[in-house]
Amino acid sequence: MRKHAYFFLAMIIMVLVLPLILSSFGTNLATEIFFMAVFALSLGLIMGYTGLVSLGHAAFFGTGAYTVALLGEHIGNTYVLLLAALVFSGLLALISGALFIRTTGGYFLMITLAFGQMLFAFAFKMKSWTGGADGMQISVSPDFGFGPITSTHGLYYLAGVGFLLCYLLLLLFVNSPIGKIVKGIMENETRMKALGYQTRNYKLIAYSLSGTLAGFGGALYAFINSFVSPDLMFWIFSGQALIMVIVGGVGTLLGPVVGVVFFIILQNYVSSYTERWQLIMGIIFVAFVLYGRGGIVQLVSSLWKKRPGKGEDANVAVENAKNKQIV
Repeated sequence: MRKHAYFFLAMIIMVLVLPLILSSFGTNLATEIFFMAVFALSLGLIMGYTGLVSLGHAAFFGTGAYTVALLGEHIGNTYVLLLAALVFSGLLALISGALFIRTTGGYFLMITLAFGQMLFAFAFKMKSWTGGADGMQISVSPDFGFGPITSTHGLYYLAGVGFLLCYLLLLLFVNSPIGKIVKGIMENETRMKALGYQTRNYKLIAYSLSGTLAGFGGALYAFINSFVSPDLMFWIFSGQALIMVIVGGVGTLLGPVVGVVFFIILQNYVSSYTERWQLIMGIIFVAFVLYGRGGIVQLVSSLWKKRPGKGEDANVAVENAKNKQIV
């Protein structure tokens, strides 16, 4: 756990220092990375720790964003808006999860896809409320009692602090007894049932937490971009998050974050050279699925273990063990 504490401290320092060395464009890009990392982390929780793959996770992200947009026309208190976004997205995850986690595998994937598309259609058709395909502007700015946050650096730190809080919460969750039980359920649900655990309840806890955090990411998006549209609930947006998690590495907290950084930076870089950037991104994704299982995090970890110094240390350890046996 001490290793995690040092790593988290390094992340705090990184968030504080980045605006000092990045350009205005780079700061805006980092802001996008932070709130998308919250979304990817929430999806990575159910993928890597419960084994549930969802294509409707954007529904919770959109719920959080629309909560800020709709209530923001009547309520200006940022704390109330954030709390409402957490409550509505969490309740939606709790109710839908109670139904969805009865299924597994492809059935779970399809029912979450249908659920997300249903909410997308609702937001698309209710033009008088949501603005339909045109979306809607958000009239309220984030204000935590120190004045409205509108500057580039202010919005950056809003997203950065939100990301750090979510990462810390998930770090505590996955290392808690409940988190370890959830992980055990994914690895062998039959054995966990034999030990007396109500596996469905634990999966529902993880799914509800995941949906709540996705709603928080949507609320950050709404505050930072001052605009929402039904596209936030479309299945393609869920698919992008899915790609980010897989490319970064499933089963780790760092993986989804790395996937977001890789995806967003590469997307911005490649799209500046060609309009067919989606084709290139698709090829890279297929390559990771076929040859890079475990994602970037696992790939870097494997290369680190195979570094020359590490290999020599391992050989020395083997020789010492042999000598002890001979003696």
